[in-house]
Amino acid sequence: MKITSAKSLKKANELLRSGDCREVILDFNISADEFFELADRWAEKGAKIKKEDGRFIIRLAK
Repeated sequence: MKITSAKSLKKANELLRSGDCREVILDFNISADEFFELADRWAEKGAKIKKEDGRFIIRLAK
C-alpha cells in the first residue's frame, strides 16, 4: 500500500481520486471547513480519517 503526503487539499483529493494511493497524510494546516468537506466526500466512499502524530491520515477502504 502506497502512503503519500499532500501539502494541500487539492493535492489530497487528486491523490485519493487517482487510485494510486490508499493512504494520504495531510501535511498542511487544514481548516475546519476543508476538513469537513474532505470527510464528507471520502467517508461516503468508505474512507477512514484519524489523527496520528498531530497529522490527519485518510485511509481508503480496500
